[in-house]
Amino acid sequence: MIQVVYRADPEAVRAVLPPPLEPGPEPDRVTVRVTEVISVGDHDPDLAYRQPEATQYGEAIVTVPCQYRGEAGVYLPFIWTDHDWSMLRGWLNGWPKKVGAIRMTRLHPLHPKLPPLGPGARLGGVLSRHGERILFAGVTLDGPARPEDLPRLGTYFGVRYLPSVDPAAPPSVHELVRVQTTGRVVTDVWKGTGELRFYDAENEELGPLAPRRIESAFFFRSGWTNPGGAVVARLGSDRA
Repeated sequence: MIQVVYRADPEAVRAVLPPPLEPGPEPDRVTVRVTEVISVGDHDPDLAYRQPEATQYGEAIVTVPCQYRGEAGVYLPFIWTDHDWSMLRGWLNGWPKKVGAIRMTRLHPLHPKLPPLGPGARLGGVLSRHGERILFAGVTLDGPARPEDLPRLGTYFGVRYLPSVDPAAPPSVHELVRVQTTGRVVTDVWKGTGELRFYDAENEELGPLAPRRIESAFFFRSGWTNPGGAVVARLGSDRA
């Protein structure tokens, strides 16, 4: 995972928070991550052997701080993936995933022109969609870091919204949810100098969240289990 933490316009962050979420304690601190994921379910972990393409996907994520009734956390207003089943899982979590193309730098110890993973190594992550580049996140590694050096994000909130097939009817689903994770571990953490670029692209809205100042950047590995979530509030008949 490549992670770049930066400061943005707090009003632009507020504008992407759906009610009833409110700005978090650090309302201008935004995180961008580009990552490669391996995912299997409890019911069939052997799928990683039989059909590896069904267990691997890429993601690019923009995470903004928020809170709900004093509980600090984050919301994901923008998130892309390169597999349809990952997109559906995001919708179930209340995250507005879209399909995109994600690529990350891969280092190899035997490649004569690539450095080993260590100080001076440069790793980049690229997101594109419909043939247009959307963002680039990069890190030039300075040295090893500790897992506790990574910013703590708190509770992951999502808003599940499904409009009715009847345009005059209220939404079929409109819920604020808390997405649960267990057994989270972080290893192989490297810190460095970050780089982040957003590009003008059709039907994308990253421009207002452009970085004012990059605060930190990391490359690391992480693992967790997602057992589901909990409905925090049912939001009634308001249309999104």
